[in-house]
Amino acid sequence: MKFASKSKLNLSDTLVPDLFILNNMNELEHIDLKLYLYILFLEKQGLEIDETGICKKLNISEEELSFSLDRLCSEELLMKNMNGYTIIDIKENEINKKYTPLVTPKKSKETTEQEKIRIIAASSINESFFDGLMPYGWYSDIGDLFNKFDFESDVMIALFQYCYERKALNKKYVYAVAETWHKGNVKTFEDLDKYFDEVSKQQKIINKITKALGLNRELTKYEKEYVNRWINEYSYDFNMIEQALKRTVNKTNPSINYVNGILKNWHEKGFTKPEEIEEENKKIMPIKIKDKNDSIKFKNLSSADFENLESFYDIM
Repeated sequence: MKFASKSKLNLSDTLVPDLFILNNMNELEHIDLKLYLYILFLEKQGLEIDETGICKKLNISEEELSFSLDRLCSEELLMKNMNGYTIIDIKENEINKKYTPLVTPKKSKETTEQEKIRIIAASSINESFFDGLMPYGWYSDIGDLFNKFDFESDVMIALFQYCYERKALNKKYVYAVAETWHKGNVKTFEDLDKYFDEVSKQQKIINKITKALGLNRELTKYEKEYVNRWINEYSYDFNMIEQALKRTVNKTNPSINYVNGILKNWHEKGFTKPEEIEEENKKIMPIKIKDKNDSIKFKNLSSADFENLESFYDIM
């Protein structure tokens, strides 16, 4: 292991680019920050150190170091090579992103007008949510968001406002919200209004389900996917869902999965309203009959298919 010579008293400074503070710092974990600053220090001093030495210096495990190095690479701060890692010049990288050749294909009038509208939207985002100091990287990201999700400019501004109000104006969250809106078929501001109405209705149903099951917690991501399926795929309102919830009364620890089994069975049978369930229950309701000895026996009016547990739910 080689070390560059240096004085015993180190009073120099390690410079950190403003672009890192503006574009990358909020995206990183605290371990990533420690590691990146230490790597900048090592590079400035011309020092060489192995992974064990870094782990010991920063008091982290080798696994944490590996994950952190991967995150720094994904943020385009480091680049892996045959001998280790190279620190990326983020200033040069930013200039390369912004550079466009002077000779470009002739664009249609429609495309030019669209670009003008998008530039105005980006300018509005800069003034409204970044106090006029939006990092250059965001301009590229806004262009990417426009191209990837085909949002109208009003929707793009609403996206940044949504994230800003939740104090989560970072790239990962913005892209995650944009992806969610895109899955909800949002393109125009009218689509967004409709989407918010649907989300509000779904949240009210989720609150009722949580209360009915006695859950003192938020539903998990996968449980919410069940609810979303009941509402959007099965087209069930709360009246139908409530019929399934009522069948959990005698269960010690009722779960969303149990309710899903009931509703899935009803959907497969083509049930769309509570009256159809009540009618089905009447068909399989047992009646009392007497044998020759006047002893009471039970007999079903119709047969039921009990090949799986879900087909049993609707008669419990």
